[in-house]
Amino acid sequence: MKKILLFIILALVTMTCSNIQAQASLVSTGSHRSEQNKIYKAEAKQIKQLFKVHEQFANKHDLTGLKTLYSDNYINSDGFNKELYFKSVEETWEQCKDLTYGSKILSLEINGNNASVSMEENAVGTVYDKYDSLSVTGEIHAKSTSIYHLVKLNGKWLISGETMLSDESALLYGDARYMNIELVAPTQVSSGETYTVTVTADADENTVIVGSIEHDPVVYPSEIPNGPLRTMPKTHILERFIKANTNNINEYAVTSLAISKAVANKINGTKVYMAGIACLMKRINVVPKNNFAKLEDKK
Repeated sequence: MKKILLFIILALVTMTCSNIQAQASLVSTGSHRSEQNKIYKAEAKQIKQLFKVHEQFANKHDLTGLKTLYSDNYINSDGFNKELYFKSVEETWEQCKDLTYGSKILSLEINGNNASVSMEENAVGTVYDKYDSLSVTGEIHAKSTSIYHLVKLNGKWLISGETMLSDESALLYGDARYMNIELVAPTQVSSGETYTVTVTADADENTVIVGSIEHDPVVYPSEIPNGPLRTMPKTHILERFIKANTNNINEYAVTSLAISKAVANKINGTKVYMAGIACLMKRINVVPKNNFAKLEDKK
């Protein structure tokens, strides 16, 4: 009887101790999660502030200030390091002195001293050029989505890389600014794959459009596409099959359009004049061939 009673007492003590330990564990876990939550929110706040300042520097075209937000070992998905990337930014600002940016954070993930921020960005601006000794003004419209990679160094978050997911832009002159022109191309292809690029323009029967479709590898300095010009049919749809490069380089589908219009005149008959110019670009991520991934035949 005493042994049974002792066993029951020991069992009760054990259960009580286990219950206390479990409660202590729950309190400890809850406290830890609460602390981690606070840390995450604080880090997220710093990162959001980083991109707020990033947009401010970009809109001021402050190259020096913008550079302080990037780590020295920055590299993007096109293989551009910090020096090369900012050289391209500087040249863009020289061409379009009023380029204005807007951005929106889509998602944010923090893992220790590393973070990933999914962003949607857009830009608008004007370009002043000459065509046959005439001054013309063009509008730039651009939109992109990308993932910024961040690293925390000495208590400060810095941009260490960028993976561009999509990017499309348009440079429009004259009547092209008021037309609905669409460039359709895949966002990703395999190295050497043949893909289709289509251009459609919403134009009336008095409009004649001559254009070209090319692809432009992302290199520096950039190459100017010089494809053959073709007259759009009455449907105002232009299409071309393109073979992606095999140099493990991302590329842009590019179309250039010259828009002419015919106006009837009782005195001089029909008069044809240049009404506008359009240049549209859309990013295509080229996936390199992996020679080390293959499916073996079990036979």
